[in-house]
Amino acid sequence: MSSIMGLKKKKNIIILTLCMVVCFTLYQLYFFLAITSEAGNDTRVVPVLDLELDHAKVESYTHLRSDADKFINTNGIIHGVLYSHMSKYRPNNQNEFICLQSDQRIPYEQVNDEFCDCEDGTDEPSTSACVNGTFYCETQYRSKPVSLNKIPSSQVNDGICDCCDGSDEWKNDPDRKLLSQSSSKFYRHYVTKCPNNC
Repeated sequence: MSSIMGLKKKKNIIILTLCMVVCFTLYQLYFFLAITSEAGNDTRVVPVLDLELDHAKVESYTHLRSDADKFINTNGIIHGVLYSHMSKYRPNNQNEFICLQSDQRIPYEQVNDEFCDCEDGTDEPSTSACVNGTFYCETQYRSKPVSLNKIPSSQVNDGICDCCDGSDEWKNDPDRKLLSQSSSKFYRHYVTKCPNNC
């Protein structure tokens, strides 16, 4: 009698475990399909927040952010990172950053510290510290490599609007004039904020 009860308990535990594994797998599959279907609908990755967002409201809570958060844009993405590489900019379990091309390991605190630590320049996506670095504009295209979606890191926050959406000039100093280019007439003019011409 007790052996029959023991077999029933084991059978119930096995069935419960299998149900949990199947549910977890379906849960992961659902999110994977949701993410890939959203990315494949259009050739352009759409930012999380609406483009017509009231930036005054956003600026009202930015004072609560830490100093390290200044490198994160209003969409929750680190400035200058290719969206598909965003997961690689999280620290590992030793609180290290693994350089994307050289597999070199550095302390995570050295990411975006205005000093180029990785040989490939991937530890400074938001700054101009690495001469061989690449800055990816917020408007990114998936279907083909276009020159408007990335620029050399040396052009970040240099006072000239290089990205078509102006995201390379992410340090907003209201007293500073920026040099912009009209896409239709190809002449330079000063602006207080880079326009979005994408």
